[in-house]
Amino acid sequence: MNGYDQQLKELLAQCARKKKLEASAAELRRQRDTYAARAEELKEAMREEQADVDRLEGRSLAAFFYNVVGKMDEKLTRERQEAYAARVRYDAAARELAGSEEDLARCQAELGTLDGCEEQYAALLREKTQAVKAAGGAAAEQRSEERRVGKECRSRWS
Repeated sequence: MNGYDQQLKELLAQCARKKKLEASAAELRRQRDTYAARAEELKEAMREEQADVDRLEGRSLAAFFYNVVGKMDEKLTRERQEAYAARVRYDAAARELAGSEEDLARCQAELGTLDGCEEQYAALLREKTQAVKAAGGAAAEQRSEERRVGKECRSRWS
């Protein structure tokens, strides 16, 4: 019966790990969605800042105006700095998003390895019960007591 006990213990640990990973995966999905939304906002801001630089470098009324008043270099430098800062913020958000996607992929891969552990536990428990009944005697009585205690515990947890 010790062989059953060890296997049951391992399967129970796998079930607990699976439950923890499922909660982690849900949290990682929320994080990923938040990071994706933030990255999209920053990408749009980066595009807008670059558009400002492009307008000043091109033939626009704003470029003409700043050239006439002599502030073109100052304005272009400031717009380039803002575009660079927006790019840096976007790159950081994109890295956070990629990191959360990698974490989620690892979590889902490990969850895949634990697929069906609950069913395996239940099947092994039924197998052990049958073996104990077949053996009869004190072991069967002990197993009946274990099942009664297990039912009481489950009813309290529910």
